[in-house]
Amino acid sequence: MPRDAACRPLSARDKRSWFRYRPVSPSARAWGVYVADAGYTLIPPGSPYPPYRHPAGHHFTWAEGRILSSFQFVYLSRGEGEFETGPSGLQRVRAGDLFIVFPDIWHRYRPDPRTGWDEYWLEFDGDYARRLMARKPFAPDRPVLRVGHPESLTRLFLEAMETLRHEPPEHEALLGALVVQVIAQTLSAVRRQRREGRSEEEIVREAKALLADAGGRAVPLAGIAAQLNLGYTTFRRRFKGATGFSPRQFALHVAIQRAEDLLARTSLPVGRIAEELGFDSIYYFSRLFKRKTGRSPAAYRSLRRNPAGRRSKPGPGATFPV
Repeated sequence: MPRDAACRPLSARDKRSWFRYRPVSPSARAWGVYVADAGYTLIPPGSPYPPYRHPAGHHFTWAEGRILSSFQFVYLSRGEGEFETGPSGLQRVRAGDLFIVFPDIWHRYRPDPRTGWDEYWLEFDGDYARRLMARKPFAPDRPVLRVGHPESLTRLFLEAMETLRHEPPEHEALLGALVVQVIAQTLSAVRRQRREGRSEEEIVREAKALLADAGGRAVPLAGIAAQLNLGYTTFRRRFKGATGFSPRQFALHVAIQRAEDLLARTSLPVGRIAEELGFDSIYYFSRLFKRKTGRSPAAYRSLRRNPAGRRSKPGPGATFPV
């Protein structure tokens, strides 16, 4: 082990903690993603925190907090406590949460003395790592992610510690690859939790809002499904099961409503309205509009502008839930 590495060995009597800090070499930085330290600590209820002294720049107390220059993932497999940063404020964290320490941001955290907690952490950085961490849902003002209890994630933390412990050939490259896997597994776990944690009603309500926000413009429905963290087939089945209409039918309904508004309030040519709503053909748009409303776009506009006119009678397909 290099002299300037800091390590807490794992003794036969005390298996509650292990960690290692080591300097980052130029070759590790050249990979674009590297590990500075990793470890785990099992904190029983009523125990002081942190239970051990960490190297300068990493040790902290609740009263003072600290600032790191790198990213750090802290995953809780048991217990609960508090995590606070400047951008996010004080938040409660619990088993199944992963909270992120962002570079150059003041923070502090501690377990609840009534429960303690079991924590696994990984500190990393690098040019490529920063590009990955610029993706959603990673954000300094929302640093706590619900990931649940995936064995694959815990296994990666432990594998990083074993790699630090034994330093096999090309261990710096292996550690960099593990960081990428941890980030990918975190994204996957967050998406799975969000998908499983929301009710059918919430998903459908959000889908309707996304379709309405599009203002009738053509929207790739696969993109809507992705925003809801669902595959398109699953999204279509759940949406139709809840509303009786497919997402495509509902999107057409939104488009027709938008067309009615534009015909009544503006002097835009019918072709321009069709184009704005994402229809490739004015003829297809006109046929669809007449089928849904009972009148052609020109007739609908004329009726709406005639003070003595009455609203058009809806066609047989005009009733949709909104």
